[in-house]
Amino acid sequence: MAVLEKSAPTREQFLSLRRRYEVIGKGLELLKSKREALMKEFFSMVDESIRMRDELTAMLGAAYRGLERARALNGAAVESFAFGARRTVSLNIRARNVWGVLIPEIEDVKLARTLDAMDVSPVGENSGVIDTARRFEAASELIVKIASREIRLTAIGEVIRADSRKINAINEVILPSIKNRVKFIERVLEEREREEIFRLKRNKARKQS
Repeated sequence: MAVLEKSAPTREQFLSLRRRYEVIGKGLELLKSKREALMKEFFSMVDESIRMRDELTAMLGAAYRGLERARALNGAAVESFAFGARRTVSLNIRARNVWGVLIPEIEDVKLARTLDAMDVSPVGENSGVIDTARRFEAASELIVKIASREIRLTAIGEVIRADSRKINAINEVILPSIKNRVKFIERVLEEREREEIFRLKRNKARKQS
């Protein structure tokens, strides 16, 4: 733009700037559509995340109450069961394409196990301890789901903020600057055309006199 402003206005500049204005305008509409789609997904995930957090609070409340009861009845049995049922869990993270943006998400995992999968025997085990273990494993599944959605929320939120800055810059700086330059060149070209018409008329009058 700086080079164009220093050089003499020409019709080529005028046409080039008008095309650029149209191209940037179309790009702006696409950017707005992308932001709108991402915002819809963002707010739908916010509602889902709030619902899942409320569900998690209720699940953990019931699990901890069961744990306290089991500890009160036989704390040693709880410790032994927890040690025997412990394990390592692997999580897979994949990227999902949303409007050309790669959004990370954690794949859902099945953490609630049967007694066989826990490798413990129901014989001699307190049913309250077993139920408590299952509640905590179910809560762990939900924690992974919540974490996945909140990672996506953070990523999408960052893209929305970046796109909003771009949209504001285009609307408030880039397009007005090009539009003003186009108007300036148009006025200059019109003035040149009027001067040329006046010159031709004057020359014609001189020849006729």
